[in-house]
Amino acid sequence: MAKKISCIIVDDEEGAHLVIKHYLQNLKHIEVTDSFYNALEALEHLHIYPVDLMFLDINMPGLSGLQMLRSLSNPPMVILTTAYREHALESYEYRVVDYLVKPFEFQRFIQAIDNAYSRMQTSASVISVDDSNVPSSSVLLKVDSGLIRVESKEVIYIQSWGNYIKVYTDKQTFLSPVTTTEIVQKLDPLIFQRVHKSFIVSLSKIKKLSGGQLEMAGGTAIPIGNTYRRELMEKLK
Repeated sequence: MAKKISCIIVDDEEGAHLVIKHYLQNLKHIEVTDSFYNALEALEHLHIYPVDLMFLDINMPGLSGLQMLRSLSNPPMVILTTAYREHALESYEYRVVDYLVKPFEFQRFIQAIDNAYSRMQTSASVISVDDSNVPSSSVLLKVDSGLIRVESKEVIYIQSWGNYIKVYTDKQTFLSPVTTTEIVQKLDPLIFQRVHKSFIVSLSKIKKLSGGQLEMAGGTAIPIGNTYRRELMEKLK
C-alpha cells in the first residue's frame, strides 16, 4: 500500500498500549507517531500535529474519549478500544470506523485496520469543487459501485447513518459511505448548514423554524443542536 497511515494511541492503561503496538509491529503501512495516557494531552497534540487514525479508549479519567471526539471539529479516523459495549451506538455519530471490545484478538484488530483503509479510499471518492471541474452547484457522491452527481438545489437534507450518510433530495434518497463530518467540508456553506451532529440542511428548503426544530420541504422535522443554533440563526437573518 502506497500511503502510510499515521496514528496515535490514547488510553490510560499501559496494557492497551502494549497490545496495540504489538499488533502493529509487523504492519509496515502504519506508523505510531505518539502515545498518550489521557485525552486532554492527545487533544492538544492533535491541534498541532494531525494524524490519519487514532486508537481511542472511552473511559478515561478527566476527559472521556467521546467527550474528546465532541470537542474536535475535524477528528481523525477513530478505532475505539474499550471494555464497554454500551457506547457502540453513540460512537457511530462520530468519525468512528470500528469499535473493538477489550480484549480483542489480532484477527479482529486487522479487520478494524482494513475498515480504516476502506474509509480512506471512500473519502477520496467524495469530490469537492476544488478537486475537479464539477460546478459549485453540485457534489459527487460514491453510491454503490459508481459516482453520482447530485445537484445542490435538489438536496433537502443530509442525515448521518452510522458510517454512511443519507442524502434526501426532491426525487430520491442516496446512501453514500462517507461521514457527516467529511461531507460537510465538501458543501457550499452559503447553501448548506449543519444544524445537528446528525443533520445538514439546505437553507432554501427550510419552511419553518419552531422551538428546537426545523420543518423542511416535504414536512420532515429536523432537530437543532445547541452547538449549531447561533450560526443557523445568523444565516437565517
